[in-house]
Amino acid sequence: MKLLNFGSIGKNLTFLVMLAVLPALATILYSGLEQRRHSIENAKRDVLFLAQTMAEVQKGITNSARQILSTLAHMPEIRKMDSRGSSEIFRAVIEQNPDYLNITATAINGEVFASALPFTKSNLADRKHIREALANKGFAAGEYVVTRVGETHHAFTFAHPVLDNQGIPKAVLTIALKLERFAHFFEVAKFPKNSFLAVTDHKGIRLFYYPSKEDTNPIGQPILSKVWERAQKAEREGIFIHHGSDGVRRVFAFYQIRLGPNKTPYMYMWAGIPEAHVFRYANLTLARNLALMLLATLMALTVSWLIGRNTLISPIKRLLTTTQIFARGNFNVRSKRRDQPREIAALANAFDDMANALAESQETLRTIADYTYDWEYWLLPDGRLQWVAPSCKKITGYTASEFIADQELMHRIVHQEDLALFKQHLEKIETGEEYSIDLDFRIIHRSGHLVWIDHHCVLISRADGTSLGRRVSNRDITGRKIMEKALQDSEQQFRSLVEGAPYAIFVQTDYDFAYTNSAAIALFGAASDDELLGEPLLDRIHPDFREQVLECIQIIKDQKQIVPGIEMVSLRLDGSQVPVEMSAVPIAYEGKDGAMVFLQDISKRKLADKEKEKLQTQLSQAQKMESVGRLAGGVAHDFNNMLGVIIGHAEMAIDQVDTSQPLYEDLLEIQKAAQRSADLTRQLLAFARKQTINPRVLDLNDTVSGIFKMLRRIVGENIELVWKPGLNLWPVMMDPSQIDQILANLTVNARDAIELAGNLTIATQNIVFDKTYCSAHAGFMPGEYVMLAVSDNGCGMDKQVLDNLFEPFFTTKGVGKGTGLGLATIYGIVKQNNGVINV
Repeated sequence: MKLLNFGSIGKNLTFLVMLAVLPALATILYSGLEQRRHSIENAKRDVLFLAQTMAEVQKGITNSARQILSTLAHMPEIRKMDSRGSSEIFRAVIEQNPDYLNITATAINGEVFASALPFTKSNLADRKHIREALANKGFAAGEYVVTRVGETHHAFTFAHPVLDNQGIPKAVLTIALKLERFAHFFEVAKFPKNSFLAVTDHKGIRLFYYPSKEDTNPIGQPILSKVWERAQKAEREGIFIHHGSDGVRRVFAFYQIRLGPNKTPYMYMWAGIPEAHVFRYANLTLARNLALMLLATLMALTVSWLIGRNTLISPIKRLLTTTQIFARGNFNVRSKRRDQPREIAALANAFDDMANALAESQETLRTIADYTYDWEYWLLPDGRLQWVAPSCKKITGYTASEFIADQELMHRIVHQEDLALFKQHLEKIETGEEYSIDLDFRIIHRSGHLVWIDHHCVLISRADGTSLGRRVSNRDITGRKIMEKALQDSEQQFRSLVEGAPYAIFVQTDYDFAYTNSAAIALFGAASDDELLGEPLLDRIHPDFREQVLECIQIIKDQKQIVPGIEMVSLRLDGSQVPVEMSAVPIAYEGKDGAMVFLQDISKRKLADKEKEKLQTQLSQAQKMESVGRLAGGVAHDFNNMLGVIIGHAEMAIDQVDTSQPLYEDLLEIQKAAQRSADLTRQLLAFARKQTINPRVLDLNDTVSGIFKMLRRIVGENIELVWKPGLNLWPVMMDPSQIDQILANLTVNARDAIELAGNLTIATQNIVFDKTYCSAHAGFMPGEYVMLAVSDNGCGMDKQVLDNLFEPFFTTKGVGKGTGLGLATIYGIVKQNNGVINV
C-alpha cells in the first residue's frame, strides 16, 4: 500500500516537474526559432545586397560601354568605315579597358570590317544586339554568345549604331564583355562552401557561375525552369529558398538589370548561400540549450523520486507558480526558497540560476534584435567588449572569442593610414561629444587583404535610462568601393577620349553647360571652361535656332533618342556667329540626365558651297550666252544675205528712176533702212564672233588715245572724261576698229546712266591671273593679260539687270532709245579675241 502511494506521489511529482519545465522549454524553443528566423533574414539581406552590388557594378560597366560606343560612333575613321584606322582605335580602347574582350565594327549587312583582335571574314547579322541596334537606332544589349571574331570566348555583348547625318544607320559597333570580374566578389566576401555567384541573360542562359561547376551548372546552358519562371514574374528583385541544379538547398537572391525604366531585363544577377550553413549556428545554440534543459529536468525528476510526498508537493507547487509567472513574461520573479529542505532549496536555486541565465540571455537577444546591423559588437560603458557577433569572422577572419579575449585586437587590425581617424572617432564617443558616428575605414583581414568597413557607432541604454555602452555595426563595403573605383576609372576613360577629340564636345544638364572639351572652349571663344560651366546653353545659340535646340533637348530627355546632325548657328562669347553641325546623344552625367553634344564648325564648308553656287551661276550664264550667240550668228548670216539682195536691187532701182519722181525718195528710204539693218547684223555677228576682222599687233594706249577726242564729243560737256594709261603696256593682237566699237558702246551707256553730271574713267593696265583667281571666276584662264577698264559714277544696276546684261536685245532704256545689242556686241568681240570680261 505504501509502495502504491509512493508510486502515485512519484507520478504526481513527475507530472509537476514536467509541467514546471514546459514554460522554460517553450522559451528555449521560441528563442531558437527566433534565432533561426533572424539568421535566414540576415542571409536573405546578404545575398540580395550582393546581387544588387553586382547589378550596380554591371550598370556602371554598361554605361561605360554605352559611352565608349557612343563616342566611337562619332569618330571620323569609324564613320568613314576605315578598317585599319578603326581597328587601331579599338585596340587602344581595349588596352585601357581590361573588362572587355573585343570591340568590332560591322556593316549593316553584318559583315565585320574592323576589330580590336585579329579576325577573318565573319558575319554577325544574326546577333540579337546587332538587330536591335539597327532597328531602334540606339544602344542595345545582347545575350549569351560564343565569340566569332578573334579568340573563342563565352561573352555578353552590347551594340551601338553609327548614324549618318540623316540619322540612317551605316554601321554597327559591338563590344564584348568579360564576366570573370564578378569572381572577385566571392573571394572578398569569403562565402561558405556551396555558395555561388551567377549571371544569366534575358533567356535564363548562364553567362557566369562561380565557383565553376561544369558538371551541374555549365556556362551556356539554361538554369532550372521553375527558378527561371519565378524570376521572370518578379518586377525587379526576388529572394526565395529552393534546391539548385546541383541538389543543394540554398537561400537565393536575384536582381534584374534593364537599359531603361520600361525596358525588358537584359541580364540577371544571382547569389546563393546554403540553407544548412545559415541555420548552423542557430541549431547549435538550440541543441546546447535543450541539452541543458534536459539535464535540469533529469535533476528535477531525480529529486522528485527521492523526496517524499509531504516534503515536496507544497514547495514544488510554489515553484510551479513562480515558473508560470516567469513564463508569462515577468523575468524579475525568483523562487527564494532558502528555508526549505536541501533538495528543494537546490532545485529552487537551480531554477533561479536558470531564470537569471534566461533573463540575461533574453536581454542579450533584445539587444541584438533592437540593434542588428551586420557584424556587430557591444562595448560596455568602460570600453570592454561584452559581445561580438559571430559574423565578424566572415569580415575579419577572426572569431568572436578572439575579440573578447584580446580587447586590443580591434585597434590592431585597423589599417595604419586610417588608425588616427579611428582613434579620433573613439575619443569623440567617450567624451560624449557626439551621440553617433558614421565613417568608412580599412581593416586588414586575417589573410592579409584589405577590407573596407562602413562603421556605425551609437550609444544605447536600458529602459530606465542607464547606459548599456555602445552598439557598433560594421558593414563590408569592399564591393561598393570597387564599384566606385570602376565608375571613377570609367569617367577618366570618358574624359581621355572626349578631351582629345578633334570636334567640339560638351555635356548639358538642366539646360546648362556641365562639361566642355578643349575644342568646345575654342569654338565658343572662351579662355577656359570656367567661362562656360554652369552657364545657360541657349546663350550660346543664335535666337533663330533656340526653339529647335529646345525641341532636341526635350526629345533626348523624354525619349532617350539620338539627335542626328542638324545645321544651326552658335554664338561665341564676343557675339560673333559660327555655323555648325550639331548632333547629340543621351547621357547620365554626375547623377543627372543630360546630353553629350557634338559640334563641327562648317564655316569653310559653307564658304565652299557659296563659291560653288557662284561658279555654277557664272557657268550657266556663259553657257546661255554661248547658245544665244550661236542662234544670233545663224540668224545674222541669213539676214545679211537677204539684206544684200535688198540693197542691190534698191541701188539699181535708184539709178533707173529720175530724182524728180516721188518713187526716188521711197527708194532712198528703203536703201537707208537696209543699211541700218546691215549695221544691226554686224553687231549680231560681232556678238556671235563670226564677223570678218583684220587683227594686228597694236599698243592699246595708242588706240584709245586716237579715239579719245571722239569719245569726248559723245559724252558731252557735263561729264568729265578721265584717261589713265598704264605704263609699259604689253602689245596685243586685235582689230583696232573693234576697240573703237567697244569704247563707243560703253561710253554711250555711261552717258545715259549719268544723266546730269559725273565722271567717266578709262584705264589700261598689265595684269596676271593666277589659278586661285581663275578658280573663283568662271571662264578665266591663268596667264598674262592687258586690261581695258571703263568705270563711271552713274545710277548703276540691280542683280536682275546684271544677270541679263549681255543678252541680245535686252535693254533698260525706253522705246526707241536702244537696240539692246551694245553690250552683247562687246561680249562677242571680247570672246572672239580670246579675252575675258567681268562686271
